Amino acid sequence: MFKVRLFSLVFALAVFPSFFLQSYPAKSNLVLVADVNGEITMATRDLVEDVLKVAEKADARLIVIRLNTPGGEVESVQKIMGLIESSEIPVCTFVYPPGSSAWSGGTYILMASHIAAMASGTTIGSCQPVFPTGEVINASKYVNALTALIVHHARLHSRNETAAELFVKENLNLGPEEALRGHVVELLADDVESLLYKLEGLSLLQCRTENGTTRWMLVSSKEAQKYDYVKRFDFDGISQATLDEYTPGLSYFFLSILYNPFVCSLLLIVGLFSLLLGIKTPGYGAELVGAICIFLALISFGVIGIEPAALALFILGVSLIIAELKTGVGMLALGGALCIVMGSLMLFPSPKWLMYTGIIREIQTGLVTVAVAAAIAFAFIVYKVAQTKKVKVKTGAETLIGAIGYAVTDLKPKGHIRVLGEFWQARCLNGEIMKGEEVKVLGIEGLTLLVKRVEEKT
Repeated sequence: MFKVRLFSLVFALAVFPSFFLQSYPAKSNLVLVADVNGEITMATRDLVEDVLKVAEKADARLIVIRLNTPGGEVESVQKIMGLIESSEIPVCTFVYPPGSSAWSGGTYILMASHIAAMASGTTIGSCQPVFPTGEVINASKYVNALTALIVHHARLHSRNETAAELFVKENLNLGPEEALRGHVVELLADDVESLLYKLEGLSLLQCRTENGTTRWMLVSSKEAQKYDYVKRFDFDGISQATLDEYTPGLSYFFLSILYNPFVCSLLLIVGLFSLLLGIKTPGYGAELVGAICIFLALISFGVIGIEPAALALFILGVSLIIAELKTGVGMLALGGALCIVMGSLMLFPSPKWLMYTGIIREIQTGLVTVAVAAAIAFAFIVYKVAQTKKVKVKTGAETLIGAIGYAVTDLKPKGHIRVLGEFWQARCLNGEIMKGEEVKVLGIEGLTLLVKRVEEKT
């Protein structure tokens, strides 16, 4: 009996090993490629965060970020560095296209990436911090803090720490060949395909150091066993990987404009002046435009977060439309529609997992059409308001002069008429007027209207 049980156990282990061993799903041979261009802002941070989420859902082997930037906000750069460092999928930052640059904040992001690569004619460096005015910051408190930040990330990825320090303190700039020789980057390539070809046969290791910390190294897969590593990513077969281009969500395009420093200042200025104009001349919507601009400016400056702001815009938009039903002003409905559209754009998710690219383009076209239509409607309203301001408003008895009515009784020469829906005592100025005949008001004498018969046209 014991032999039978032993044989059954051995047979089960041989035939069904997956029942007894922990199973890990194999990574798909997919590489997600994303572009980060222009100034680095909070919109860029949200973009990178979404790229990492999309790559995780797609079970990608590698993320390639094509980087072309003059730099950006320190806070946004730091958060992007943290996102990349904590990514479960290796991130290769590729300074691309040839001739572009990853200055200042872009170099920080490059140093925080698992793999750093550059295209021909590209440049990195010039990392000394500056004020928004462009003035260089020389205060040791800030310079030393940012130097330590880039040096520690360079050390974490086995890169040249001296060069990293000089990027900040001496505004050092390096081309691709110099960066490769100086162990600042690992690979040179002119496109993503050649980059993946050069990764073929390499392994990314997170190795233990003598002091108990870890650092990343890119080595030949044949030599990987020589190292004491805690994580290993092999790139065998990656040259045949499927390239998937990341498509940013609508929120990125909207927020990249909203977070632009020039737009921030412009919104604040326009908002304040519109608010003052609305207080001076209420009723034409200037105060509403001013309030919306100031609200958007507060989002731009980071005073209000995106999710609360989007919710507030939704609530404000619905409230304005409800108020429009009560007042009939016109501007409230337009402002409400704009608030709802802006709130939708802020929360519009990445289209990667929700819809096809063609549908996204249709939505973008639709939103542009709505925006143009709203702009035309706004211009028409402004034109009509300007016209009404030129027209002299008639009130009271003035509205009766020239009005046409009819005789309710015979006017000999006095009697009663009905004009503009009201009964009036009237006196005829040209003889007698019989009941039912049309009359025209020529003037007013106390509470009596002076009228004449309307001659029939022949």
